[in-house]
Amino acid sequence: MNSNRPYSFLFSKNDRFSIPLLCLGLSLFFYRNNLTSIVVIAGIIATFWLAIRLLSKTKLFTRTEEDITKPTFKRKLKLFSFIIVALVSVMIIATSIALNYASSFGGEAQEFDSPNYKDGKFSNLQPTSLGPDENLSFWGTLGDYIVGDDHRSPNVDLPSKPFSLETLEDGEVSVTWLGHSTIFIRSNNATIIADPLFGDDGAGPLSLGPRPFPYENSYALDQLPEIDYVFISHDHYDHLDMDTVKFLKNSKFFVPLGVGSHLLEWGINSDNVNEMDWYDEVNISSDLHAAMTPARHFSGRGIFNGDTTLWASWVFNLHDETIYFSGDTGYMEEFKVIGEKYGPFDIAFLESGQYNIAWKEIHMMPAEVVQAGLDLHADAILPIHNSKFELALHHWDEPLELVSTKGLERNLTVATPQIGENFILGELVPQDDWWRKVSRGEQPFLKESPIVGIMLAPMNVIALLWIILPRTNSKENDVEE
Repeated sequence: MNSNRPYSFLFSKNDRFSIPLLCLGLSLFFYRNNLTSIVVIAGIIATFWLAIRLLSKTKLFTRTEEDITKPTFKRKLKLFSFIIVALVSVMIIATSIALNYASSFGGEAQEFDSPNYKDGKFSNLQPTSLGPDENLSFWGTLGDYIVGDDHRSPNVDLPSKPFSLETLEDGEVSVTWLGHSTIFIRSNNATIIADPLFGDDGAGPLSLGPRPFPYENSYALDQLPEIDYVFISHDHYDHLDMDTVKFLKNSKFFVPLGVGSHLLEWGINSDNVNEMDWYDEVNISSDLHAAMTPARHFSGRGIFNGDTTLWASWVFNLHDETIYFSGDTGYMEEFKVIGEKYGPFDIAFLESGQYNIAWKEIHMMPAEVVQAGLDLHADAILPIHNSKFELALHHWDEPLELVSTKGLERNLTVATPQIGENFILGELVPQDDWWRKVSRGEQPFLKESPIVGIMLAPMNVIALLWIILPRTNSKENDVEE
């Protein structure tokens, strides 16, 4: 064997073409089969490999190396550890800067004299897990995330109605769902908005979360009339938005315990902030009474302040119309208590989206949404917390489809207005199956093109042969020599 070519089997001059071709072919295969996450993982691994390879050409960690052109495994491990430490350090520094200087994280945690507060944290009325139970496989849940799905978000603009203010008779109450959990409630004597969220920012800290779905008609804060009262369910970013709060600074805010610290941090006058505990009630005017009721969820806007503010649902009585707003919640026995104490309800806005069996105790599954409506003695329910963000694994339209279907099975009226559509309580409840009429839209060319599909197999075979054959020939030549 020729000792001058000890690595001829490992390296080939064709690799600069064959390996990229194979990577391209495999990437297209994974992409077309909704496994883009595998491509991302492979890209991360390749980035680490390249970084180690580049650093190995420097004199870093070479003191015990005999030949720095051929780094040992021990040195590669040191280089890898160095990269990890550097990345973690950058993340810690960036997070520290953000927590100290980014005002969107809100105010500091406080202490509270509340039966729901203990050892610096709020807790639910019944034991609640934020993650999968012992009967669920971690690898199964991870596999669900690895496999993508083109229908978790719409490929077209979702149908919606332009924002408008209809003429109301005295005592009439109009309600409008503006997507996700934003509810606009109006009479001639009061304007109310719950969990207002506007704009195109992502649903996460520093606007880094998922972007909102596109609507045929957009909704902006300057379209709203003067808002008298703002009700917040909890401090998660998709329910409490700093820019929206600042715009509504002249409104009266009603929030769970601790959430007021965020509002004060953002410049809201303390006279306009009313913090409440579960089952606190307030007579806001002769026409409006509100009660803050329990929910089964959690809270937090930063890394270290989880559950330091309270989460809640709300009950409104406006002109003798009774309204329930759930905020975010898992199914709970307390629905029955709320229903007996404050029901029956003319309508219940119930969170119906971003659910998964892995976190079913903090977000209701479709059948539980219908059961909650029955527990509350609601004449009708309206599914919210859907049709705006991709925050879970289900199809974007699945909550509306399943809740409306299961409601029909149990003789419960499910209101399904289009986004932005007004309707008056006590009149005909809109039940348009608008989501079924939404086009799937055109898929990307690389994913759906039959030409690309036909080319994939021969391209990958050619790339593999291009990699293998030169090595086989090289090995045979080395043996002969």
